[in-house]
Amino acid sequence: MPTLKLIGLGLSAKFVTREAIDELSKCDIVLFESYTSLSCDINLDFIKFLNKNVIIVDRKFIENNIKEVIKLLKEKENVCIVTIGDPMIATTHVSLIVEVKNKGYNFKIIPGISVHCYIISKSMLSSYKFGKSVTITYPYNNKIDTTPYDVIYDNFIRGLHTILYLDLKEDKIMTTKEAVKLLIEMEKIKKQGLINDDRILIVGQRLGCDDEEVVALRLKEVFNYKFKEPPHIIVFPTDKLHFMEVEALKCLMK
Repeated sequence: MPTLKLIGLGLSAKFVTREAIDELSKCDIVLFESYTSLSCDINLDFIKFLNKNVIIVDRKFIENNIKEVIKLLKEKENVCIVTIGDPMIATTHVSLIVEVKNKGYNFKIIPGISVHCYIISKSMLSSYKFGKSVTITYPYNNKIDTTPYDVIYDNFIRGLHTILYLDLKEDKIMTTKEAVKLLIEMEKIKKQGLINDDRILIVGQRLGCDDEEVVALRLKEVFNYKFKEPPHIIVFPTDKLHFMEVEALKCLMK
C-alpha cells in the first residue's frame, strides 16, 4: 500500500535519528520543505546524500497542492515529506494526513527534535507554564499584525510563558532586533504596558548548531547585544516566576 511518510530531521545533522535515515533512504520521491525552518547543516546536499530523488517544495505546494501529493501516491510506493525539526508542529501536515487517509492511503510519522521543545529545555523555565505560541510576522502593506501582543498579554496575565517564532521568508529571516522593534510598535498601538525596557527576554540563537547560544537579557539591552546569525527564537517569560525559574534566568543573564 502506498504510504505518505512525514520525516523530521531535527535541528541539525547531529540530531538526525537512525529511523529518519532509514526511512529517508527508502523513499521513492522526497519532497524537501524549504520554508519550515533553517539549519546550520541540513540542506539540499545533505538530503541528496541520503536520497537523490529530491524535489524542493515551498509553503504553497504543501498547502495548496494536496492533489499533487495524492497523484504522487498513485505513482509511487513511498512518498516522503521531509522537514527540519518535527513535521507535526505544522497544522498543514495534519490536514494533509487526514486527506491522504480518507483517500485510502497509509501514513507514517517519524518525529524529530523540534525547536519548540528544544527552547523550552534550554530556557530552564517550567515546561508546565508555557502558554500558546505565536509568530511575529513582517508587516504587510505597512500594517503590523498585533496578534503576537494579544497572545503574549493573555499568557502573561495568566502566569504563562510565550514562545515567539520569528518570520521566515524566502528573501529574509527575521532577527531578534527586528522582532523587538515590532513589539515596541505593537505597544504603541495597544498601550497596555506589556512591552517595556525592563522586560526580560530569552533568546535562542542557531539552536542545535555547534555555535548555538541561549541568553537572557532585558529588552533595553537587545539593541546593543551582538547576536549570532539567524535563526533566532524568543521566549517571553511571565513575571509570575517560581523561585527556581528566577535562579534559572540568572544563569542565562549576560
